[in-house]
Amino acid sequence: MDVASLQNLQSEIEEEYGEKISALRRDIHREPELGFDTKKTAEKVLAALEGLPLDIETGVAENGIVATLKGGGDGPTVGLRADMDALPITEETGLDFASEIEGKMHACGHDGHTSMLVGAAHALCGMRDGLDGTVRFIFQPAEEGGGGGEVMVEEGVAEGLDSIFALHLWPGLPFGTVATKAGPIMAAADAFEMEIKGTGGHGAMPHLSADAVVIAAQVVIALQTVVSREVDPVEPAVLTVGEIGAGTAFNVIPEKARIGGTVRTLNEDLRQKMPERIEALARGVSRGMRGDATLDYRFSYPVTRNDAGVSANALKVAVGLFGEDSVLELPNPSMGAEDFAYFLQRIPGAFVWLGVGEDVSGLHTPQFAFDEKILPRGSALLTALALRQHAA
Repeated sequence: MDVASLQNLQSEIEEEYGEKISALRRDIHREPELGFDTKKTAEKVLAALEGLPLDIETGVAENGIVATLKGGGDGPTVGLRADMDALPITEETGLDFASEIEGKMHACGHDGHTSMLVGAAHALCGMRDGLDGTVRFIFQPAEEGGGGGEVMVEEGVAEGLDSIFALHLWPGLPFGTVATKAGPIMAAADAFEMEIKGTGGHGAMPHLSADAVVIAAQVVIALQTVVSREVDPVEPAVLTVGEIGAGTAFNVIPEKARIGGTVRTLNEDLRQKMPERIEALARGVSRGMRGDATLDYRFSYPVTRNDAGVSANALKVAVGLFGEDSVLELPNPSMGAEDFAYFLQRIPGAFVWLGVGEDVSGLHTPQFAFDEKILPRGSALLTALALRQHAA
């Protein structure tokens, strides 16, 4: 189907499915679930898909869902993926449908992503007779640090797909703007923990101890030079220490301190070199102060790397739907991370941002909220992306 004929797709989806999409989003938002424990969310998705001509598989990656729509032809198989999990954050939005679960919140828009994909499923099922190929709707748990995407790939969800897409609601972009780019769009994200070892003692007699607190402080400062002095200035990299702790009493010099942080890179060679440099610097500083350091470094999400052809087609589809003024080819990637990367390692695809406004509170904050008028727009874009692949 020619995307040019889909100019009214957003308004049609809004008129026919808009209230259902918003109701689902609010229902999911009220009862956020973390990691792989998305049983209630999955049940809500299944209820919203009931009656559609879909082959549905449940229990994928514990509580994930894969729903397959088979069209009338032998065209390509396109994957559309949404994440379902929330974050361990206490909500402060004041919404009428705010989280009812203390300490849990949909602060990254996954409630919207899931609802938009359900809307696209309804729209595409309504076009089934004209669909030349297959669409696989993927509802994934555990994006927020759990690696649910990796588990789904390991369980075979990516097999047989010719291309794949995912949307992410994005504050900082003008409302309704569609944005993506070829190549890296989000960074690899790795984590480290470090134990600083000294010798404890009395707070009044520091000369008799190797103060783990002071050593840790010096290590934190020294780690800032890994990026500033050891990485090419034109090569994006971030090293952030987010945790530091030591001691149990104000007048006791602790024997040990702990440091935790994250490393973000876009270059795989640089990524592999970072653990050695971090450990060498930390141990050098620590030993120079009569202590030592041990490093636990964990490689996590890889770079989210879009296929050049698929991302270019995604931008063309968005222009056809919404006009050139609503479409942006991103000049730079984000140093945030996304486990959709595991799908993109196997299948040509594109991760696409959908703007929710420049004045919206940031992702992963207690105040994050968005205008639900974005939901039919996202559903329309997902629908058109699938149709465009079948028309290619």
